Amino acid sequence: SIDDRYEARAILSHQFKRLEWAREKRLEVLRNGYVLGQITTEEKKKGLIISVEVKNGTDGHNVPTGFIAERLVWLFVEVQDKNGSTIFQSGDLDPNGDVRDSHSLYVHNGDLPLDKQLFTLQSRFLTRNVRGGEREQVLAVNFSVDPLPFIRPSTRSTVLTGQPAGARTHRYSIPPNGVREHSYRVPAKAMKGNGPYRVKVQLKAAMVPVNLIDAIKGVGFDFGMSVRQVADRVIAGHEILWEENLETGTGLRHTSN
Repeated sequence: SIDDRYEARAILSHQFKRLEWAREKRLEVLRNGYVLGQITTEEKKKGLIISVEVKNGTDGHNVPTGFIAERLVWLFVEVQDKNGSTIFQSGDLDPNGDVRDSHSLYVHNGDLPLDKQLFTLQSRFLTRNVRGGEREQVLAVNFSVDPLPFIRPSTRSTVLTGQPAGARTHRYSIPPNGVREHSYRVPAKAMKGNGPYRVKVQLKAAMVPVNLIDAIKGVGFDFGMSVRQVADRVIAGHEILWEENLETGTGLRHTSN
Protein backbone atom coordinates (compact mmCIF):
# COMPACT_ATOMS: atom_id res chain seq x y z
CA SER A 1 0.00 0.00 0.00
CA ILE A 2 1.05 3.61 -0.39
CA ASP A 3 1.21 4.03 3.41
CA ASP A 4 3.66 1.13 3.68
CA ARG A 5 5.84 2.68 0.99
CA TYR A 6 5.90 6.03 2.78
CA GLU A 7 6.84 4.30 6.05
CA ALA A 8 9.56 2.30 4.31
CA ARG A 9 10.94 5.45 2.71
CA ALA A 10 11.07 7.16 6.13
CA ILE A 11 12.97 4.19 7.60
CA LEU A 12 15.44 4.17 4.71
CA SER A 13 16.01 7.93 4.94
CA HIS A 14 16.70 7.62 8.67
CA GLN A 15 19.17 4.78 8.10
CA PHE A 16 20.98 6.66 5.32
CA LYS A 17 21.44 9.62 7.69
CA ARG A 18 22.84 7.31 10.36
CA LEU A 19 25.23 5.74 7.85
CA GLU A 20 26.46 9.19 6.78
CA TRP A 21 26.94 10.19 10.44
CA ALA A 22 28.96 6.99 11.01
CA ARG A 23 31.08 7.69 7.92
CA GLU A 24 31.84 11.22 9.12
CA LYS A 25 32.84 9.95 12.57
CA ARG A 26 34.98 7.20 11.06
CA LEU A 27 36.76 9.77 8.89
CA GLU A 28 37.26 12.00 11.95
CA VAL A 29 38.92 9.16 13.87
CA LEU A 30 41.17 8.27 10.92
CA ARG A 31 42.17 11.91 10.41
CA ASN A 32 43.12 12.20 14.07
CA GLY A 33 45.48 9.26 13.68
CA TYR A 34 46.92 9.89 10.22
CA VAL A 35 48.07 13.39 9.33
CA LEU A 36 49.46 14.59 6.00
CA GLY A 37 52.38 16.87 6.79
CA GLN A 38 54.56 19.16 4.70
CA ILE A 39 54.87 18.57 0.96
CA THR A 40 57.78 20.06 -0.97
CA THR A 41 58.91 19.87 -4.58
CA GLU A 42 62.37 20.43 -6.01
CA GLU A 43 63.27 20.57 -9.68
CA LYS A 44 66.67 19.17 -10.62
CA LYS A 45 68.42 18.22 -13.84
CA LYS A 46 67.47 14.58 -13.29
CA GLY A 47 63.82 15.44 -12.75
CA LEU A 48 61.31 16.43 -10.10
CA ILE A 49 61.63 15.37 -6.46
CA ILE A 50 58.45 15.35 -4.35
CA SER A 51 58.87 14.95 -0.58
CA VAL A 52 55.84 14.09 1.56
CA GLU A 53 55.53 13.86 5.36
CA VAL A 54 53.08 11.47 7.03
CA LYS A 55 52.53 11.96 10.76
CA ASN A 56 51.08 9.98 13.65
CA GLY A 57 48.59 12.38 15.20
CA THR A 58 48.23 10.38 18.43
CA ASP A 59 50.38 10.18 21.55
CA GLY A 60 49.07 6.80 22.68
CA HIS A 61 50.19 4.16 20.20
CA ASN A 62 51.59 3.42 16.77
CA VAL A 63 49.55 3.85 13.62
CA PRO A 64 48.33 1.55 12.26
CA THR A 65 47.50 -0.47 15.35
CA GLY A 66 45.64 -3.73 15.96
CA PHE A 67 45.74 -6.13 13.02
CA ILE A 68 48.52 -4.18 11.34
CA ALA A 69 49.08 -6.70 8.53
CA GLU A 70 45.51 -6.06 7.36
CA ARG A 71 45.58 -2.26 7.76
CA LEU A 72 46.18 -0.65 4.37
CA VAL A 73 47.13 3.04 4.59
CA TRP A 74 49.11 4.47 1.68
CA LEU A 75 49.96 7.52 -0.41
CA PHE A 76 48.62 8.07 -3.91
CA VAL A 77 50.74 10.54 -5.88
CA GLU A 78 50.00 11.64 -9.42
CA VAL A 79 51.77 14.19 -11.64
CA GLN A 80 50.15 15.65 -14.75
CA ASP A 81 51.52 18.04 -17.36
CA LYS A 82 49.74 21.20 -18.54
CA ASN A 83 47.73 19.14 -21.06
CA GLY A 84 46.34 16.88 -18.33
CA SER A 85 48.39 13.86 -19.36
CA THR A 86 49.57 11.69 -16.46
CA ILE A 87 53.37 11.39 -16.46
CA PHE A 88 53.82 9.74 -13.05
CA GLN A 89 51.78 7.65 -10.62
CA SER A 90 52.52 5.82 -7.41
CA GLY A 91 49.94 4.23 -5.14
CA ASP A 92 47.57 3.46 -8.02
CA LEU A 93 45.60 0.20 -8.04
CA ASP A 94 45.85 -2.87 -10.23
CA PRO A 95 42.66 -4.26 -11.89
CA ASN A 96 41.95 -6.31 -8.76
CA GLY A 97 42.07 -3.19 -6.56
CA ASP A 98 45.46 -3.85 -4.93
CA VAL A 99 48.37 -1.43 -4.84
CA ARG A 100 51.24 -2.62 -7.03
CA ASP A 101 53.31 -4.24 -4.27
CA SER A 102 54.71 -7.77 -3.97
CA HIS A 103 51.27 -9.08 -2.91
CA SER A 104 49.57 -7.90 -6.10
CA LEU A 105 48.71 -10.87 -8.32
CA TYR A 106 49.29 -8.71 -11.40
CA VAL A 107 52.79 -7.81 -10.20
CA HIS A 108 53.48 -11.42 -9.16
CA ASN A 109 52.45 -12.68 -12.61
CA GLY A 110 54.52 -10.03 -14.39
CA ASP A 111 51.52 -8.28 -15.93
CA LEU A 112 52.26 -4.97 -14.18
CA PRO A 113 55.52 -3.47 -12.88
CA LEU A 114 56.27 -3.28 -9.17
CA ASP A 115 55.57 0.17 -7.68
CA LYS A 116 59.12 0.76 -6.44
CA GLN A 117 58.26 4.18 -4.98
CA LEU A 118 55.15 3.06 -3.08
CA PHE A 119 54.64 4.43 0.45
CA THR A 120 52.51 2.14 2.60
CA LEU A 121 52.08 1.62 6.33
CA GLN A 122 50.83 -1.94 5.93
CA SER A 123 52.97 -4.37 7.92
CA ARG A 124 53.86 -7.76 6.44
CA PHE A 125 53.98 -11.31 7.73
CA LEU A 126 57.37 -12.96 7.28
CA THR A 127 57.21 -16.75 7.29
CA ARG A 128 60.17 -18.89 8.32
CA ASN A 129 60.83 -21.52 5.70
CA VAL A 130 62.89 -24.71 5.61
CA ARG A 131 64.96 -23.23 2.76
CA GLY A 132 65.66 -19.69 1.74
CA GLY A 133 65.21 -17.92 5.07
CA GLU A 134 62.13 -15.72 5.38
CA ARG A 135 59.70 -14.30 2.85
CA GLU A 136 56.60 -12.13 2.88
CA GLN A 137 53.28 -13.94 2.72
CA VAL A 138 49.58 -13.15 2.96
CA LEU A 139 48.39 -15.12 6.01
CA ALA A 140 44.65 -15.55 6.29
CA VAL A 141 44.95 -18.21 9.03
CA ASN A 142 47.14 -18.45 12.11
CA PHE A 143 49.72 -20.62 10.37
CA SER A 144 51.28 -20.81 6.93
CA VAL A 145 49.68 -23.38 4.62
CA ASP A 146 52.64 -23.19 2.26
CA PRO A 147 54.32 -26.61 1.86
CA LEU A 148 57.76 -25.16 2.62
CA PRO A 149 57.45 -24.32 6.35
CA PHE A 150 57.88 -27.26 8.74
CA ILE A 151 55.05 -26.75 11.25
CA ARG A 152 55.17 -28.29 14.71
CA PRO A 153 52.43 -28.11 17.35
CA SER A 154 52.48 -24.67 18.98
CA THR A 155 53.77 -24.35 22.55
CA ARG A 156 51.15 -21.67 23.27
CA SER A 157 47.63 -20.91 22.18
CA THR A 158 47.68 -19.06 18.88
CA VAL A 159 43.89 -18.73 19.12
CA LEU A 160 44.26 -16.46 22.15
CA THR A 161 47.26 -14.46 20.93
CA GLY A 162 46.28 -14.32 17.25
CA GLN A 163 49.95 -14.71 16.31
CA PRO A 164 50.73 -16.91 13.30
CA ALA A 165 52.92 -19.89 14.15
CA GLY A 166 56.28 -19.87 12.43
CA ALA A 167 55.98 -16.22 11.40
CA ARG A 168 56.78 -12.73 12.55
CA THR A 169 55.59 -9.28 11.53
CA HIS A 170 57.71 -6.73 9.70
CA ARG A 171 56.30 -3.48 11.01
CA TYR A 172 56.00 -0.32 8.94
CA SER A 173 53.93 1.65 11.48
CA ILE A 174 54.72 5.14 12.78
CA PRO A 175 55.36 5.58 16.54
CA PRO A 176 53.33 8.04 18.67
CA ASN A 177 53.75 11.63 17.44
CA GLY A 178 56.25 10.33 14.91
CA VAL A 179 56.88 11.56 11.37
CA ARG A 180 57.93 9.62 8.29
CA GLU A 181 59.12 11.35 5.15
CA HIS A 182 58.99 9.75 1.73
CA SER A 183 60.44 11.08 -1.53
CA TYR A 184 59.26 10.47 -5.07
CA ARG A 185 61.43 10.98 -8.15
CA VAL A 186 59.84 11.88 -11.48
CA PRO A 187 62.49 11.38 -14.21
CA ALA A 188 63.32 14.33 -16.45
CA LYS A 189 62.58 12.28 -19.59
CA ALA A 190 58.94 12.02 -18.49
CA MET A 191 58.58 15.78 -18.02
CA LYS A 192 59.71 16.96 -21.50
CA GLY A 193 59.51 20.62 -20.47
CA ASN A 194 55.72 20.56 -20.72
CA GLY A 195 55.01 22.46 -17.50
CA PRO A 196 53.60 23.72 -15.28
CA TYR A 197 53.03 20.36 -13.63
CA ARG A 198 50.13 19.53 -11.34
CA VAL A 199 50.87 17.27 -8.38
CA LYS A 200 48.09 15.46 -6.51
CA VAL A 201 48.89 13.82 -3.15
CA GLN A 202 46.28 11.73 -1.33
CA LEU A 203 46.61 9.86 1.94
CA LYS A 204 44.21 6.90 1.62
CA ALA A 205 42.96 4.10 3.85
CA ALA A 206 41.24 0.78 3.12
CA MET A 207 39.45 -1.78 5.26
CA VAL A 208 41.57 -4.69 4.02
CA PRO A 209 43.67 -5.37 0.90
CA VAL A 210 41.95 -7.28 -1.89
CA ASN A 211 44.67 -9.95 -1.85
CA LEU A 212 43.46 -10.96 1.64
CA ILE A 213 39.94 -11.44 0.23
CA ASP A 214 41.46 -13.67 -2.42
CA ALA A 215 43.30 -15.65 0.28
CA ILE A 216 40.10 -16.43 2.23
CA LYS A 217 37.78 -17.04 -0.73
CA GLY A 218 37.87 -20.80 -0.17
CA VAL A 219 35.46 -20.52 2.77
CA GLY A 220 32.91 -18.53 0.76
CA PHE A 221 31.05 -15.33 1.66
CA ASP A 222 27.67 -14.52 3.15
CA PHE A 223 24.62 -13.84 0.96
CA GLY A 224 26.21 -15.83 -1.88
CA MET A 225 28.47 -12.91 -2.81
CA SER A 226 31.29 -13.60 -5.24
CA VAL A 227 34.91 -12.65 -4.60
CA ARG A 228 34.57 -9.87 -7.18
CA GLN A 229 31.47 -8.46 -5.48
CA VAL A 230 33.17 -8.41 -2.07
CA ALA A 231 36.30 -6.84 -3.57
CA ASP A 232 34.29 -4.15 -5.38
CA ARG A 233 32.55 -3.15 -2.15
CA VAL A 234 35.84 -3.00 -0.25
CA ILE A 235 37.34 -0.80 -2.99
CA ALA A 236 34.25 1.45 -2.93
CA GLY A 237 34.93 1.96 0.78
CA HIS A 238 38.43 3.35 0.29
CA GLU A 239 38.69 6.65 2.17
CA ILE A 240 40.67 9.69 1.10
CA LEU A 241 41.81 11.03 4.46
CA TRP A 242 43.69 14.07 3.16
CA GLU A 243 44.38 15.58 -0.25
CA GLU A 244 46.84 18.22 -1.40
CA ASN A 245 47.07 19.67 -4.91
CA LEU A 246 50.19 21.53 -5.95
CA GLU A 247 51.48 23.20 -9.08
CA THR A 248 55.17 23.40 -9.83
CA GLY A 249 57.23 24.68 -12.73
CA THR A 250 56.10 28.32 -12.56
CA GLY A 251 56.29 28.91 -8.80
CA LEU A 252 54.53 26.73 -6.25
CA ARG A 253 50.86 27.03 -5.45
CA HIS A 254 48.70 24.48 -3.63
CA THR A 255 45.28 23.78 -2.20
CA SER A 256 44.26 21.21 0.41
CA ASN A 257 41.21 19.20 1.45
